[in-house]
Amino acid sequence: MALDDIKSKAGKIDNPAEKVAYLKRELDKIESPETKNSIRKELIEAIKEKAKVKLKNGDPVEYHITYDTFGQSLEPVYFWTLDFMRMGEPSGLGLEVNKVAEEFEASAGGGYFGEMGTRTSVMQDRAMKIMETINAVIKSVINIIYDLKEFEMRLEVYNNLKSEEIEKRRAAQYAIKGIWMDQVDIKMGIGSINNLSRGDLEFVTLRDAFMQAKDEKDVDKMDLNKRVKIVLKRKLAEYLPWLELSERELRKRYDIEKHYLKVQVDSLRLYKKWAKPYLRAAQKLGMKEFNSPDIVAAFNNMQMELVLVGKREIKPDAAFETYKKLNFKNKYYACLEAKFNFRTAPQSVRAQGGATHYAHTGVIDIYFTAYVFTKSELEEIEKQEVFEDMALVEHFTDVSLEALQKDLEHFLEPEEKREEAPKKKPFFDIPNPFKGFKEIFGPLKNLRGYASKYQEDQIKKVAEESSMGTCLLCYDLFKKAHRMVTW
Repeated sequence: MALDDIKSKAGKIDNPAEKVAYLKRELDKIESPETKNSIRKELIEAIKEKAKVKLKNGDPVEYHITYDTFGQSLEPVYFWTLDFMRMGEPSGLGLEVNKVAEEFEASAGGGYFGEMGTRTSVMQDRAMKIMETINAVIKSVINIIYDLKEFEMRLEVYNNLKSEEIEKRRAAQYAIKGIWMDQVDIKMGIGSINNLSRGDLEFVTLRDAFMQAKDEKDVDKMDLNKRVKIVLKRKLAEYLPWLELSERELRKRYDIEKHYLKVQVDSLRLYKKWAKPYLRAAQKLGMKEFNSPDIVAAFNNMQMELVLVGKREIKPDAAFETYKKLNFKNKYYACLEAKFNFRTAPQSVRAQGGATHYAHTGVIDIYFTAYVFTKSELEEIEKQEVFEDMALVEHFTDVSLEALQKDLEHFLEPEEKREEAPKKKPFFDIPNPFKGFKEIFGPLKNLRGYASKYQEDQIKKVAEESSMGTCLLCYDLFKKAHRMVTW
């Protein structure tokens, strides 16, 4: 299904829970990274819409402040909010805070655009140089894996020589003798078994005799003329030492190739580790197109968006003391989202030593929004946001190894299969009348009651009240701290 069709169908679903379930199903079906990123954004927005705390009239609990800071920089406003959200009482809200979004766009004619573009280019160039090395190592790994598979097939024939099954031993013997004749003995020219047994040199039986003979004693027992026996014994004298030596050398080369594969994979992981910081930095320094009228190419201005999310787990005993003894299906978190929309005019500031940085002054729109998330919803949002931010990086550095993962596990981490000796059954197998009681009554030792839907709703209600109070308190104290009118 096309991206527009998925979005259109999702937009027609009024129930937030059904919308989230639908987007999850569609996300699992899609393979295109670009389409996945778009659906992930829709999924995150749907989960957040479902988790918004709402008033009785259906309006979300959200407070909006517009703050003009052209007389001072924007950094103190952002860090005041961050510190107040994460500091403990009595000087803060005591939330666990994460930054979940950071995007910006600078006007093409401004100095900030040129500065960030130069830094981005440096990061991209360094990352691409490492990526070229990574590609070379990947090609080497693929070639080594193919060589090892070929070695395994040849060693399997040598292993079958020691098999307990007669047919396997015989087939392996024929296969190895065929290899020796085709690759080693053929270099003898006219004196090779294949050439001697053509039919014009009276050695027609030589090939068949060689395939059947195990050693010189077998040759003496065969009904052959003396000339054939002499040649056959000479060929066996050459073949038998080669058989032992070739197996030893083949196993040695197999072990060396496996060690070399491990070295190459470790090198690949090291290069990946080196490349990721540059790829991340290049991605973070890359600008997003907001398509906003606030950005004018001829001006020296920029637009920035930052989102902070603070969370606090609501324990069951926050509703009633007796709820401590119950098992709840979900853990509930009272959450506060602080979203900053900056419209700034970056000013170049020269520090000591000649270093240059930019001070941002302008207008801030701050949105404080209350949410109640379950633990699974928070994990889903965090997982999708990580995928969204790092999709390109992971595609470059991890997909190549994932495709080879089974082969790498086979050669680098072989599973040791331990055959357990079968237990002897006693002559008199008397059934135990108490067998099974442990399985029945064992779980009752730590048995706790499960919470009902009503009790789950009580915890969620407490979480909503806590989230609403936290949101209002942050909004109110922000205004007071920045000398705004409050009531």
